[in-house]
Amino acid sequence: MPGHHIVVSGKIIHLFAHRFVVETAAGAILADVTPAGLERIALRVGDNVTLAGEMKPSELKVVRLTRDNRTIEIEHKKKPPHDHAPADPQIVLKAARAAGYEPLAAPRRKPKHFEVLGRRDGSLAELHIELDGHIRKTKPATAGDPKWDRAV
Repeated sequence: MPGHHIVVSGKIIHLFAHRFVVETAAGAILADVTPAGLERIALRVGDNVTLAGEMKPSELKVVRLTRDNRTIEIEHKKKPPHDHAPADPQIVLKAARAAGYEPLAAPRRKPKHFEVLGRRDGSLAELHIELDGHIRKTKPATAGDPKWDRAV
């Protein structure tokens, strides 16, 4: 489960730099100790370890690793929060209309642009419009596209 803190024990069966696979009683788990964590402890295939950390969708972000009665703490870098620049969705809608598109859904904010579903001449398009109203990219969209299914 994403964002879930767990503790598991098992044997390392594969090693890929600072990531490795541990076979546990519940199955295999991909674990990440970060490059800095790997500098603090030499891991080998066959090592028995106990890991504590946050289970993400793809891997366990290990914050504590114990092997041979030695425990190390590992710190993972936090992703910085998205600092969205101020933006006016009306500028984006105005740009879409000026290009001949009828907006079909509210603009979806991304860090540096908006995405808008529009229709022109009977065809659907996904518009990527920068915060200043410049249309960066236009790509065809279909009525069955799950990204826009509620808008069509």
